Amino acid sequence: MVRTRGGGSSNLDRVRPTASVRRKRGGPSTSIPNEQFEDYIEQEEVEVDDEGYPGGPLDKFLLVNYEHHVAKQLWDGLDCGELKVISHGRKINKLGATHERIQAAVEYSGLSGLLHAIYESLDQGLMCAFVERWHAETNNFHLPVGEMTITLDDVSNLLHLPIVSHFYTQETLDSDSANDLLVEFLGVDRALAFEETRHCRGVHVRLSWLRDVYEDACSRRQWTMAARAYLLHLVVCTIFADKNATSVSVFYLGFFVDLRLTEGYSWAAAVLTHMYEQLGDYSYANTKQLAGYVTLLQGWIYEHFPSIGMRRMQTLYSEDQPRCRLYDAGKGTSINEHREERSFEWISLFCGYSRLGNWTQLHMPKRVLRHYGYTQIIHRNPSVLGHGHPDTNEMDRRWLHFNDYVIHDYAIAPHPDACVQEYIAWFRSVSHPYVINMDEDDRPVPVPSDACDHEAVPSHPEESHSALGICRRITETLQPLLDHDDVVEGSPVWEGIQAAIMLAQGATDEKVVYVRRHARRND
Repeated sequence: MVRTRGGGSSNLDRVRPTASVRRKRGGPSTSIPNEQFEDYIEQEEVEVDDEGYPGGPLDKFLLVNYEHHVAKQLWDGLDCGELKVISHGRKINKLGATHERIQAAVEYSGLSGLLHAIYESLDQGLMCAFVERWHAETNNFHLPVGEMTITLDDVSNLLHLPIVSHFYTQETLDSDSANDLLVEFLGVDRALAFEETRHCRGVHVRLSWLRDVYEDACSRRQWTMAARAYLLHLVVCTIFADKNATSVSVFYLGFFVDLRLTEGYSWAAAVLTHMYEQLGDYSYANTKQLAGYVTLLQGWIYEHFPSIGMRRMQTLYSEDQPRCRLYDAGKGTSINEHREERSFEWISLFCGYSRLGNWTQLHMPKRVLRHYGYTQIIHRNPSVLGHGHPDTNEMDRRWLHFNDYVIHDYAIAPHPDACVQEYIAWFRSVSHPYVINMDEDDRPVPVPSDACDHEAVPSHPEESHSALGICRRITETLQPLLDHDDVVEGSPVWEGIQAAIMLAQGATDEKVVYVRRHARRND
């Protein structure tokens, strides 16, 4: 059973999220999980029994901010208000097709795939069901089956953005430095730049104003300026979308100061850092808006939970395209066998900090070993909880020498949901696997079996005549009927076939999850 934020106003006194404060400062600021409440209005302390919370966590050492989490409010039966998802995806097309004189710069940047990696149909309920389970202390979703998260490999696979390269470094901007960037690198008259940033009350400019700058640069044949404006517009409408619906931070213009260096950034690390920040902000009970690249989040859910949400596989999808383009959001359901075209990169197993300017976030693959085909172990503490937060120079050094900081020597999983025998009991003691307060016997969601008790699942339905294989064949048989022109969407026949497909897929998905296995290195 999934509970999502519904209509009605919240009775809670909401506090200002950290993202709002950062926007006033003109750029990202340092973010450490134990310090996430420094920018929040002081709240009344609530005494909690030493034995933990009803429904979990019973042991409070891990989710130290659970008292302020949206899941706590939902468990207590409080309405946290309606979720508002912020997306600028439809604004990308307002610039029109890429001008032929800047196409080379767009391709060189490594960002051209973003032009077609947008879901215009957003499933707010689906995303809400997941982000209500996100915890900034561990940077992952806490589900009945354990912890899962969006990884560097997910960003590479879904968006085809590069991982291996440098972090982006840019000091926090003030109004003067923002105006300097606009004048020098977009060719804007200083008086016009000053007027725009003053109108936006900070170091932001309106998207409509940025589009005018782009068109003016094209008319004057200033192609370098035009390329910068175009790329800035692209990233703030996609991977760096924030909660401001009309304006964007000049902070991100620094990425494109030297267009020859644009391919030299780890775009995947930047995207993941920004996404973690947005998910962390939203997961508290006092925040009502979700920003970030929601196409990445929705595509990740589609990829790892094939029976959840409404989507259809694109028949014209090519294996060399970003994986998120496979899905047509909000268009029914289907299944597809995917041939992995984008190889797994060893840096995806990096344990440590990713960085975007002064924003820092932990990437912790040890907590989600099943993502990589390993047996899940108990990983008790993120290293950041407590002490030992390195400076940015040390973060950069570790990232550039990632071979010394990747996970290794873990047991290859005999099946996708394999975990050590004690894992589920431990996880239930430090987390709250369910959000809604209801009787345990009424919960339909299964938990992973211990490895020793699990039977191998056939890779293809043809390999077995088991009930699992039959369910898969039922899905494959019914889907063409659902897509046939004679079956009207929304009719009783359509709804009956849809329900049967969902039941069959649900049966198979209890046994199979999507895993991006990687080849072991010989070194």
